[in-house]
Amino acid sequence: MQDSPSDTASQKVAERRQGNTREESAVPEQATDDSTTATNGVALPVSHLTVEDILRWHSVPQPLIQALAGKTLADGLSNVLSFGTLPDATQTPLAFGGASGSGKTLVLAKLAARYILAEEHKDRPPPLIIACDHTAGSFAKLSALLQPYNIPIIQGNSPEILADAVLHKEPGQPILVDLPGICVYSPVSMGRMMQMVERVGATLSLVLPAGLDAEESADIGYAFAQQGATTMVASKMDQAGRVGGIIAAAACGLTLTYGSCSSSIVGGLVPLNAPILANRLLTLPS
Repeated sequence: MQDSPSDTASQKVAERRQGNTREESAVPEQATDDSTTATNGVALPVSHLTVEDILRWHSVPQPLIQALAGKTLADGLSNVLSFGTLPDATQTPLAFGGASGSGKTLVLAKLAARYILAEEHKDRPPPLIIACDHTAGSFAKLSALLQPYNIPIIQGNSPEILADAVLHKEPGQPILVDLPGICVYSPVSMGRMMQMVERVGATLSLVLPAGLDAEESADIGYAFAQQGATTMVASKMDQAGRVGGIIAAAACGLTLTYGSCSSSIVGGLVPLNAPILANRLLTLPS
């Protein structure tokens, strides 16, 4: 029987850990009864909970919980996951994909506004946005988000428009592509998305909302990794309690870049690293 995406995620975790000879317990270290005990400098929210208990609450799959074992949770996350930055959109167009409602349009708008407001980019052309999501209201939403920043938006209604937009961009101008919402279980939906990605010669990045079922998230992460995506942005982290799905998806071979933690266009993205993600996992809702 063919391995499921979640099995593949666990296999990738095992491959990442090959060659690590440090002796570790089968599960992350447990907290003592002392209520001041801290893991990675973050006090556990309930003194009798172990780190394993907390990861289970977040719905992190058990094989990944075992793979996260180490001196601290941050160490385990560093061993299992990759953290980094998004590809340079001035060199190659950067396309954001995900399911409808995943938050990819808002993430794209935040990145575009961030580029405009950065001091080092003040003398450079603004990002060029290509809107390929043709669902009702999607273009109006994107236009409203970016209107204060005078960022040009092109509706990618045809292959010719997509190719022409890339051909006539200004030197050094970044191109960001808002892809249609897709279902990873539909070959037709995925195929149409990839046709757009290939038409503009873009690098594909996944936008995945926090709070999804971990198995579903692993399926999505695996499907995008199979299509050549190498990075992901975790959206809606301010709206979810459980974020284990983000770990399950990233463990399929995607580099975690940003977490979207606010509905604000300005300052709504946080670069993710192991300590920040460990802090988020250990800070449970009150």
